[in-house]
Amino acid sequence: MRPRLVPSLTCAAVLLATAGCGLLGEPGDTAVTDRPPAAVAPTPAVTPAAPPPPGPVEVARATLDDRYGGTAYSGTVSVTRSPATAGPPPLPPPFAEDCALPDDGSVRTVDVDVTFADTSRAGMAGLAADVALTAAGGGPPRAGAAVFVESSATGARWCQDGTTAPTTDRFAMGSGVGSVTTVTVHVVLRDALPTGDLVLRLTGLADEAGSNATGPWDAVTASAGACADDPAALCVPLG
Repeated sequence: MRPRLVPSLTCAAVLLATAGCGLLGEPGDTAVTDRPPAAVAPTPAVTPAAPPPPGPVEVARATLDDRYGGTAYSGTVSVTRSPATAGPPPLPPPFAEDCALPDDGSVRTVDVDVTFADTSRAGMAGLAADVALTAAGGGPPRAGAAVFVESSATGARWCQDGTTAPTTDRFAMGSGVGSVTTVTVHVVLRDALPTGDLVLRLTGLADEAGSNATGPWDAVTASAGACADDPAALCVPLG
């Protein structure tokens, strides 16, 4: 008897079920993956924005009332201090030469702006005051500190009396009812002196408006910056 032939289950016999024995593990086979993960782009670092430079700060304020020749006058005064800047103040030449201020980076300036608002209704008022630079304790400031008030006068010059580091000065301003006028007081520091132990004092506040009014303001009511030893004066700490 001849042996019965049994068909072998070759690769060809299961072609339909396996889609080909030679395709197992070939590229495109979803059952087998051997590829690296996709690269993820790094998140860029966020650089914080630089803070804005410090600006002027109001350090003193007062209301002013006066009566002269039967007429009532009124006003307000505010004082702002700016941060120290390098170099002499921007006063017209030959200021730096007259006051012996070197241009070598050793000089700093602190600007103090005094603003007067004339709130009178019947007549023009004005504001005048004496300015003095002192130590925080009330004595004289360190050598090398000086104070200069700006001037609108043509050809104005400073340090003409032989003193190149004055510690006192004076200003007067006012330009009409409803006007707002500002004068800048420059505090100059030689040899990189610190400002923390300096105070600028405004004393003798007067209503100087020519024929309209003259003499001290009858009432100076400070809401900020009054001097401890004189409530009618304003004290500006520079530190």
